[in-house]
Amino acid sequence: MYKILKELFGYLNSSQRKSLYKLQVLVVLMAIMQLASVASILPFMTIVSDIEQLQKGDYIAEVYKLSGANSESQFIFWLGIGVLFSLLMATILSIITTWKLSLFANRLGVEIADNLYAHYLNKDWLFHSSNSSASFTKKIASETVRLTHGILLPAVHCNSNIILVLFLSIGIFIFNPIVAIIGITIFSISYILIFKAISLILLRNGRSVSEMYEVRFRLMNEGFGGIKDILLLDKKRNFIEQFKQAGVLFATSQGINNALAHAPRYFMELVAFGSMVSLVLFFFTAQNGNSASILPILSVYAVSGMKLLPAFQQIFAAVSSIKSNIGAFESIQHDVAESVYNKPILPTSHKGLLYPKNQILVEDVSFIYQGKEDPVLNNLNLSIPANSTIGIVGPSGSGKSTLIDVLLGLIEPQKGHLKIDNELIGCHNRRSWQNSIGFVAQDIFLTEGTIAENIAFGISEDEVNLDQVNDALKLANLNSLVKSLKNGINTKVGERGVQLSGGQRQRIGIARALYHKAKVLVFDEATSSLDGLSEKAVMEAIHKFNGKKTIIMIAHRLKTIENCDLIFFLDNGIIKDYGTYDELIKKSSKFKMMSENA
Repeated sequence: MYKILKELFGYLNSSQRKSLYKLQVLVVLMAIMQLASVASILPFMTIVSDIEQLQKGDYIAEVYKLSGANSESQFIFWLGIGVLFSLLMATILSIITTWKLSLFANRLGVEIADNLYAHYLNKDWLFHSSNSSASFTKKIASETVRLTHGILLPAVHCNSNIILVLFLSIGIFIFNPIVAIIGITIFSISYILIFKAISLILLRNGRSVSEMYEVRFRLMNEGFGGIKDILLLDKKRNFIEQFKQAGVLFATSQGINNALAHAPRYFMELVAFGSMVSLVLFFFTAQNGNSASILPILSVYAVSGMKLLPAFQQIFAAVSSIKSNIGAFESIQHDVAESVYNKPILPTSHKGLLYPKNQILVEDVSFIYQGKEDPVLNNLNLSIPANSTIGIVGPSGSGKSTLIDVLLGLIEPQKGHLKIDNELIGCHNRRSWQNSIGFVAQDIFLTEGTIAENIAFGISEDEVNLDQVNDALKLANLNSLVKSLKNGINTKVGERGVQLSGGQRQRIGIARALYHKAKVLVFDEATSSLDGLSEKAVMEAIHKFNGKKTIIMIAHRLKTIENCDLIFFLDNGIIKDYGTYDELIKKSSKFKMMSENA
């Protein structure tokens, strides 16, 4: 556990470390105030139990003389007020300290979540394509919360309680060493034995909680994301049952951990009260039944017990919480470390545009996915003239989508190069090249925002250029749609654009590309899921830019690329043939077969 805490706090930056050091000073002050408040009880209860103490020659009598009090009762009154003030200040400082500690831990948890979010977003396309978004969501949304509330917050509170226990123990030891040693020993041994007994259970259940969290997040993503198929295939029961089963395991493990964290409280209350009764009997016997002499001692120990018992319980609960949430830290440990120590170096230029004046050139490009034996692209060569409309076709698995990812700069080929005119695309200019591209996928991603917000995707609402939005709408043949809507471009499109038809979503994708001044338009089977009329509307919007922009289309339906200037036939990762539609019909038997089956 110590190793994990050490590693976790090793992720703190200099500012966070300074804040933590300041908090530790505050914790020490809180402990001193708690000790002072307890210590002030002794003289007060001594005088109350035996007022003749004011006339004896000890420190209490000296304080009484120096106070200037008119009477003994007045002195006792103001001494009581002083004790109450001491307790009040200790309470206020404890509240402030607890608030500051909680604020620090929660802010730290938020910063860890922020770093993870940025870390994942900065990962390349291959990373995202081979990992689950549900896993990322779970780590950011739930595991960081468990890290904050289950490890960070208990750790800082545990530290404060340890210091408090230490100071109070020292104070009690000075007051009565024998009783202090006996009391602290009993409390410590009792808690250690209890913790040892349940430690493995807490750790095992904590890992089970992490696993069930991920299962439930995955089922939520899959259930809501595939709701149409679930309803059509009547698979609701399957998903609900799986979700319930994971929920039962999650609730059971979490419930056991919570119970185990608080259960020792009742046992320790028995130990504490048993010790108190034993203490009273001991002193009563030792003092020959003189209750006046017992009262001050008993008061000090009663107040000390009131402070120590919750502190011990909080220490135990904190350690239990940390132990049960180690699984959460283990699941994000690697990613947190990367987000702290390996921050991505972003390209220096973000606003520049790099687009072809003559051609886009793919030279001897090869690519093989991790874990695969055969390359999906094999020494592929391709030349795309600027401001031409070209089609890329081929059977499933021929490498079309991978080629597009290379052209988009999302995949770095293991061999070969991508060139824009004579400029080699690399880390220094990839962003400038991507700034010139408008990509329209088969399934356009739309947010729950307005039409305007979706067209100006990624731009804050107050920075959206409405004139540019309207220009893009005209070019994408969406004017009639906007005019028919009550709120026009401010109409909400619903989750993932469910309020719009497939053709409308595709045209919003085109409008998005045009809003961002794309010089190169890339369509990845953008019309494959559309009906005839919708496809026609989308193709009309695309062909508006023939000869004006470089257009690259991956086609499922060959009729959508009939009017392309040039068509490349891709098979087994290489260009098998190219030419116009009519030329390929004549010289490529495979292309002809595809056209006949289209």
